[in-house]
Amino acid sequence: MPSTIAVSGTGIAGLAAASAVISTGRSCLLIGPSPSPLFGPKPSGGVQLAPNGWAALKLLGLDQKLMPTATRLHEIVVRSLTTGASLIRLPLGDIYAGVARNDLANLFHAQIADNPHLIQADTSIAQASQTRSGLNLVDQDATLHQVAGLVAADGAAGFGSAYVTSSAAQHTSGQATQSFPGQATQSFPGQATQSVKVALRSVIPQAALPTSFSQTVSNLWLGDGIHIVHYPINDHANIVVVMPRTLATQGWQTRMFDQTSPLRALADSSIKWVSTPLPRASVSVCWRRGRVVLAGDAAHTMPPHLAQGAGQSLQDAASLMAALDQHDDIDIAFAHYARHRAGAVAKIAQKAETSGNIMGFSGLAGRLRNIALDLGGEPLLKSWLTEVWAADSGLGRL
Repeated sequence: MPSTIAVSGTGIAGLAAASAVISTGRSCLLIGPSPSPLFGPKPSGGVQLAPNGWAALKLLGLDQKLMPTATRLHEIVVRSLTTGASLIRLPLGDIYAGVARNDLANLFHAQIADNPHLIQADTSIAQASQTRSGLNLVDQDATLHQVAGLVAADGAAGFGSAYVTSSAAQHTSGQATQSFPGQATQSFPGQATQSVKVALRSVIPQAALPTSFSQTVSNLWLGDGIHIVHYPINDHANIVVVMPRTLATQGWQTRMFDQTSPLRALADSSIKWVSTPLPRASVSVCWRRGRVVLAGDAAHTMPPHLAQGAGQSLQDAASLMAALDQHDDIDIAFAHYARHRAGAVAKIAQKAETSGNIMGFSGLAGRLRNIALDLGGEPLLKSWLTEVWAADSGLGRL
């Protein structure tokens, strides 16, 4: 009977899942391209890790190793982009920090890279078939891998999601990046079938910006149908501008950040922005098919409105580790993991989708939103985030 557990995907979710598998004393076959493009001295983008993300890192034994490269944020400030007025200021008692994506990826890679239980395959999965005692995987190089199970963390369009949620005829086609029709996901009220917003991202040296961008604060600016988030990562500022796709046309910076804007420094034409479609929240209805389970974006697409994309992937890994620690039988461990995480993530995804809708209000709705936030103040924001930031209480009961 094979004892190795395969993990597909070498992003943060895949590396975290591989670390979780190895920490339980099992061998791990990590399938996917080398994560080396994430390495480098300059931040490749940032994530905010809330208390639940740090709790997951602590369970994985890595919180103290990440701390030296993290930038502790002491406050969340919600402001009006139109007037510059502060609507809510929420002091942060528990740890909340800005982290470079490459630092987070490097952390997990360093944890597993020289481990004798790690086997790496720089390829992708083409086919999978269940056996009585495990799983047969055939990769794109026609190599057969016999493993005990697979944790698919290869993204929403990867092989794993298609295999778990689609028909057998679809998952044997070998189209690892194909978006399969009929994919079973849970959608939320008001959700469009395609992304109608884009996120424009930039990582800028703080020396090139006003000193306000270096304050250890997570800033949320609410405008007319748009919103902007910025926070420091070491000596850089991570900036994300979210707007309808129709507004992201040439010259958008000049139009948005005019001379009266409190963020007019961002109109500088030398700033380079990367535009990506903004995902809508979705959670797979099914997380497990036999000895294949989903993790990360393969299981849940989490828009950035609550800064939970990385945090939920870390909780996936911590939950997987707990299940494998407590159950020697892979079938039982995967079943407990899938059942627990599917329920936990759905609540957060719903809140993320609702938050994005609120942030996107314009006109009268936007003005009423700002009044409500100003009146509700800190208690309103704190109550909205309490459930989101709570550490996964079910880890000890898997």
